[in-house]
Amino acid sequence: MVHVIILGMRPTSLDLRQRIVEARHQDGLSLGQIARRFKMPRGTVQNIVERYRDAGTIEPRPANAGRHAVFQGKALRRLEQDVLRHPDATLAELLERSGVATSAVTVHNTLKRLGFTRKKKRYVRPNSNAPRSSPSAGRG
Repeated sequence: MVHVIILGMRPTSLDLRQRIVEARHQDGLSLGQIARRFKMPRGTVQNIVERYRDAGTIEPRPANAGRHAVFQGKALRRLEQDVLRHPDATLAELLERSGVATSAVTVHNTLKRLGFTRKKKRYVRPNSNAPRSSPSAGRG
């Protein structure tokens, strides 16, 4: 058996969705008959019919926009100020003082998003004027 994974699929067109709903309600066809008629998976037909039944619309559900950031607004500003006051704090210390129920990884990712980097046991913002050596430069 060959499995095909298709990424980034587009929602079924509104025209086809309308024809599916009409075939179900006006023609009285079963979900399997509709699926065969339009050459599509029965599950897709079922989802469209259920969406129409439950929400009264044939519009596709909105695409998932991803998770919302745990640190937003005041919590984000408090974290940033905490890092500025205590640049040598550990992730665990920052997490504890934040009062937000999350993980140290989330604190790390938030600091990264704010532009902080860890340098010699301190969180700092990158200095764009600092000299940079090339990776191939010798030490000595």
